[in-house]
Parts: sequence; C-alpha cells; structure tokens
Amino acid sequence: MANQRSFCCRTKIRFFLTLTLVAAAALFLFNIATQILDIPPSRRDFIQREYEDRGEIIRKWRKEKSQPRNKPVIGAVPCKGKKCNKFMGVLGLDKNSEGGASAQHCRHPLFLPQNDSISSYFSKRPPLKCKVPEELQCGYSGGKITVAADWSCLLQAINRPDSKDSVVEYTSPQLLTRSVDVQELKLDKDFYRLSCVPNKHLVGTESQKPLGKLEMMVADGETSEQHFFTHISSYPDGELDLCPSDKCLPYNVLILGVGSLSQASFRRLLPKTYDYFTNTLLSSQFTGYNVVGDGATGALLPLLTGLDESHQVEARINKEHSHYMDRMELLWNAYDRQGYATLYAEDHPSSNTFNERFQGFERTPTAHYMRPFWLAAESHLSQEFCLGEKPKHQYMLDYLLDFFSAYKKDRKFAIAMLKELTQTDLSLAQHLDDDLLKFLMTMSPFLQNTLVILMTDHGLIPDQTATSWQVKVQARMPLMSIYLPQSFFNDHSDLAHALISNEDKLVTPYDIHHTLKDIIDTPRLSFSDPRDKGKFGQSLFRPIPVDRTCESAGVDIHWCACHTRFEIGDGEIDRSKVKEKVLTKLNEMTSSHRDHCAAYTTISLLSIYRVVPNEQIAEYEALKNEKFTAETKLDQNYYQVTFSATSSVSDVSDLYEVTLELKDTVFSQSYSMVSEIVRLNKPKTKSCSVDKDIIRYCSCLTL
Repeated sequence: MANQRSFCCRTKIRFFLTLTLVAAAALFLFNIATQILDIPPSRRDFIQREYEDRGEIIRKWRKEKSQPRNKPVIGAVPCKGKKCNKFMGVLGLDKNSEGGASAQHCRHPLFLPQNDSISSYFSKRPPLKCKVPEELQCGYSGGKITVAADWSCLLQAINRPDSKDSVVEYTSPQLLTRSVDVQELKLDKDFYRLSCVPNKHLVGTESQKPLGKLEMMVADGETSEQHFFTHISSYPDGELDLCPSDKCLPYNVLILGVGSLSQASFRRLLPKTYDYFTNTLLSSQFTGYNVVGDGATGALLPLLTGLDESHQVEARINKEHSHYMDRMELLWNAYDRQGYATLYAEDHPSSNTFNERFQGFERTPTAHYMRPFWLAAESHLSQEFCLGEKPKHQYMLDYLLDFFSAYKKDRKFAIAMLKELTQTDLSLAQHLDDDLLKFLMTMSPFLQNTLVILMTDHGLIPDQTATSWQVKVQARMPLMSIYLPQSFFNDHSDLAHALISNEDKLVTPYDIHHTLKDIIDTPRLSFSDPRDKGKFGQSLFRPIPVDRTCESAGVDIHWCACHTRFEIGDGEIDRSKVKEKVLTKLNEMTSSHRDHCAAYTTISLLSIYRVVPNEQIAEYEALKNEKFTAETKLDQNYYQVTFSATSSVSDVSDLYEVTLELKDTVFSQSYSMVSEIVRLNKPKTKSCSVDKDIIRYCSCLTL
C-alpha cells in the first residue's frame, strides 16, 4: 500500500511538473512570436495578463470535468446565494450532466494532427508572396491615398444596387492629382476603386477635359494602375442605441471562419494560430463539435438561424415560389435590433454560402457587407489569391480591424469566412497561419469585451481518400473554439463554467446559435428548459447532459461522428440491390435535365461499413449482458456506402456516399435511403447549364 501511495505521489508530481513546463514553454514561444510579428508591448502585456488571470481558473475547471459531483459549483466552491449568477439560478451540475468524455454516450474519436492516415496528402507550401511592380506610382495605405507627381487618378466608391446581390455600380468619379489623407476627403463608403494614369496619357483635344478623358480610359480598361481598398469611417461613440443591461450581456461577437478544414486539418496546417488561440488565449475547443448537414450551407444556416435547410423558406435559384434570403430570420438581424453594428464578409463571391445555390439578398443584409468589394475586384486580381500587393485574405482581416476601430464604444457583431484558399487544395491554408496569428494579436485591445469564435465549416474529403473511414469522420468534425474575455469570468462565472464543462460533449451548430442568442436575450437564461422554441439545440451556457445522442441533438445518422464502424461480412448485404438502388435514385434526380446530364450507367461500390450508434451498443450490452460484435444484428441496421458512378459520355468517375437502412426478413432484403446522396468530389466541368443543386448529380454532356 505504501508503495502504491509513493507511486501515486510521484505520478502527481510528474503531472504538475509537466503542466508547469508546458505553460512556461507556451509563454516563451508567445513572447518570441510577438517580437517577430512586431506586436506593440502594451498589447503583449494585455495578452499576458489575460493568460495569467484566467489560466488558473480554467485549468481548475477542466480538471473538475472528469469528477462526477452532486452539487452545482462555481470553480471549486459550492454555488450558494449571490455567487449563483442571477440569470442562471441553479445550474444542475450533477452526475447526470457532468463527467469526462468516457462517461458520455456519444464518444467522438480524437485524431493526432501529424500522425494519421491522410498526412501524406498535405505538402509544405512556401509563403504567399504577391508580386508588386517595381515602382507603383499610386495606391492606398494607412488611411492615405498616394498619387505621384505627373499622375492623375479617379476615385470611385463601389456600391450595391437595390435588389441586385451580384451586381456592382460605381459612384461619380472624383479626380485626384495629389496625395491626400482620406479624412480630408470625408469618405463615407466602405469600398473604393482608384484608377490612375500618367498625365501624358490625358493629352487630348481642347474640348476634352482630363476628367472626361480619364473616365473614358477607365471605362475601356486602359488605366496604367488600378487599386481597390476598404475603409470604414469612424463613427461617433454611442451613436447606436445600446441594449439595456437587463436584456443583453455587454459583449461584442466576432465569428472568424476558415472553409473546408476539419479540426485535425486546422491544427496541422495552422499550428501557430491554433496554439495561440487555444493555449495563450485559453479558448475552449469543442472536440465533439459535429456538422448537421452538407457543405458550408449545412454549417452556417443552422448556426445563424437555428434551423437546417429543410426547415427554411424556399430560397434556391430557379425553384418555384423561391424567395430572397431576407425571409430567413438570420442571427445578425436580431443583433441589429439590439443596437449592434453588424458585418458579414466572405472572400469568394462565386461560392458564397448564400449565393452559390440561393437567391442571395434583396437588401443589404448587414450594415457592412463585403460582397460588392469582391465582385468589383475579382476581374483585377494580380495573381492567384492576390489583389495588388496584398493577399486577398489580408483585405478581409484589415476590414475587420477597421470595423472594430470605427465603432469604438458601440457593440459589434461580425462574421467573416475565409474560404477561397481551401476550396480545392487544403495545403494552401498554410498561407493563412502567420496573418491570422498577427490579426488575433492586433485585436487584443478589443478582446477585453469580445466573445470570439474561431471555426471551420466542414472537413473536405480528397478524392484519393474517399473510402477512408478516418477521413469521413474528420469531415464531420470541423473546428469550433470559443474565447471568453476575463470580464465574462468575473461577472458570469457560472455561465463560463458551464461552457467549459461542455468542451468534450457532443455540440452542434444549433447549440452555437442558442448560445449567441443568449448574449442579446438574457431572460432566456432563466428558463427551466434551456432550449428556445427551436426543434434542436441548447445554449452552451448550460451543461449538456452526458447521455446526449446524435438523435436527440438533431444530427442525422449519416452525419453523426460518434458511431461504431463494423466491416461487413460475406453475404451480409446484397451488393447488386445496393447498386440498383443508388443508380435508380441518381438518374431520377437528373431525369428532367437529359439535355445537359447523361444518365449514369455503371456503379462501383468502393466501401461499405455498418454503422451503429454508440448508445445502441451500450443498451444492447446492458440488456443482454454480452459483447456487441460485428455479427450482432438489431431491428434497425444502417450501412454507409461510398460509390463511384460513370456514364457513357465521361471516363471520369463521380464520387458519392449515402446511408441505407437494411430491412432483413426471412424471405428478402430491402433497402431504403435514410440520407440524401452526398457528392464527395467536385464536378470536373462548369459548362453544364443546370442548377447548382442538380450539377452535383450531373454527368455533363458538354465537357
């Protein structure tokens, strides 16, 4: 017994020594990074104070998560009297709602970022360097427009016409013949185009003024230099109506997203950003975050509306009775009504979440909306991923910083998605790492009263890994990480503690929606049932029960990542019937588009796995008192099928997956689809004149 105690003591000492070394190393690396990235000392000091103030509390709470308890607590102290937040009352942190990941019904796998089966599909990329002409004569930087001697420029604002979400127009031009500070110009728009030529090119007839000649040259695309820039003018403090303290928590919200990366891929490709956000800022990473639908739409619509696409008004392009997206109750509208300044930005207009398959917006959706800027600039890109001398993503990060600086004391809600770099090649995400890290550090003065969500929308499945189970699971587990400022821990410690208790639980976009609604509707926090009237989801400011399942959380079986997978045995399913089922369904979906889409003729089954929800396995083993094996059959048996489809007009295989339910009787087997057919690889051509909804299932006749 004495030896056991001695061993336990040595183990604990080693554990705490390791924690101390890790913390010291993190601070050391942080100090080096801030010096390399030229972060001012005042901002470095703020970040370090935050780290020291919050670190001990968060580590203590995380240690508690694995210890079941019968009384609600704040930190390590029982929740009594005024220590219980007035909004929350009794949290109910008991043995039914607490416990480590091993106690949960839904147990997601953990992936090491550098040691999994898809590491070989990523490659090291050199830094993104945008080519700059040797001698630029004009431009915009640091709030100043530069115009060289003997040059002239036209300055025009970029506007979005009413009811036209994919069109831009330019205001009447202003002639500039010298360098000027933008404050002098009193600019009141967000986006501008600067078109410049040497004065010698403006020599014309006596009746033709330089302004008119320059306008003609701009219209004909004959300018020597063209620059685009963003600028948000400073607004008087408190210009917007402030939401009262009994209605809203006093925090800004910033949602910063990267497209097409899983949790593991983000850690692998953006290690500096991940380490800083997780270990220096001590943000909460939700390792059980699970998608509820396909693609960016399946990630963002539930987060912004609390509903999936099937419960929304019809807004798809070329559909009968289709409406603009304005008819949806998006989260930024609720924040706008509470006096928040709002911003929405994506950097790839052709694949914008609300425009690729949908009608887009009739009215400008937020006070600051970046789509017109990218529409105007996309035909003037100096090289891939660059606009002039800067990477495209840097324009968006600068726009966000301008937004937070312009509304100094007003509350702010911003959502920005960086999607272009990772559309086709995940390795290109490496270009974001240093710039995102510097952005987060530069944002430090605003982090004192800002809740920050760093997220990805979904994982991407490379063609070569379509049959890998690990890749499939990772694609369903994007990054979700939330930073709470120090003041939140001071003033709402029970809410912060509840959020941290959910870090290892099954979490969905529905939950993020309800959490963000709580910020501007605090009376919701006093409800005995933490859910709003939505069908699924609950606020992360309340503990999620450990017995939560994908079904109860609103995650369909096809998208659920907390299943157990079994290889199928010989004769377990009739492969010919599976092929017939998926071939018939695919061709049905394109039958009315045969002038553009050829019928598929051949189906090849690439992989078939039987998937069983973990809670069903636990229930079976408890009831039968025997081990659940691959041979064990239930009343409902589900199979996830990955297959390729080819047609007579193309040698290229299209990759799909679907989940089927097997109904097995003594006399026959029958299959029904319990999910939509999901396209895994992108169409190889853009020449099909069919809707985006159809092209996913189309073998195009015109290649």
